Amino acid sequence: MSITNSGPGPAVGILGAEIWVAFDPAIVGVVDFDNDPANGTQVEIKRGFFDGSLVIGINKVESCPAPSTLSCAHFALVQTDAGPVYNRTGTVATIRWTGRAPGSAGLGVLVPPSALSDPNGASVTINNASAPSIVVLVPGLITGRVNRQGVSAGLGGATLTALSVGGAVITETVTSADGAFSLSVPQGGTYTVQARYPGYMTAQRNDVYVVGASVDIGATTLRGGDINGDNCVNIFDMVMIASVFGTSGFSPLDPKDINDDGVVNIFDLTVAASNFGRCGVTTW
Repeated sequence: MSITNSGPGPAVGILGAEIWVAFDPAIVGVVDFDNDPANGTQVEIKRGFFDGSLVIGINKVESCPAPSTLSCAHFALVQTDAGPVYNRTGTVATIRWTGRAPGSAGLGVLVPPSALSDPNGASVTINNASAPSIVVLVPGLITGRVNRQGVSAGLGGATLTALSVGGAVITETVTSADGAFSLSVPQGGTYTVQARYPGYMTAQRNDVYVVGASVDIGATTLRGGDINGDNCVNIFDMVMIASVFGTSGFSPLDPKDINDDGVVNIFDLTVAASNFGRCGVTTW
């Protein structure tokens, strides 16, 4: 969003600013900057437009002044050890948003009560204030199924992760008992989907483009035998299985009991042996 006071007449120096950013709280919320909503630090104050030492007068989310019925991110700051700012473009604060429901966020800078101040405490006219349009879309769904080598039933508990193009985690879920899953992600994005389960190599599907309401990427089968979680099946994994061969009482998530039947036996050893020498994520 931007605020300007360009206009006829001599340049006016700015030493302080108070900003009210309106939004519809039913559609979006402000992500608390320091994860402590009680301390009155909701948005991230930045050096950019002001580059000296800053004194923060207020930094909170509250009801906008009447007659508006929206909520406002309200913050005020002044610069103390530098002169007034002339003819500069820069960032004053960063607001991070979280979607709550589909619809338009209704963003806008309220003028007034938003104000700029010169060194004498006099108001500086705001000639223009604008805010970007944020529209929260109905989430898209990535669906599919995860099977596990050596297991014919009880396929729940595999972890599914949707990653952005840059590798950030967007969302995670786990499979149901039949191996099915559904990942809720923003529409219009491209994602990498990974499937993991203890004792198995990770499977990955790249370039999943979610443009409609639902994208089915089909089924994958996780390959077993990666006991130490390094995404390889080698002698170290075989030794770990052999060290407990014939013993029972394993929990379902113990990687040494690959097929989750409660006992480490020839079936677990065979699954690992079938993948011996494999490394890296497997393709979906």
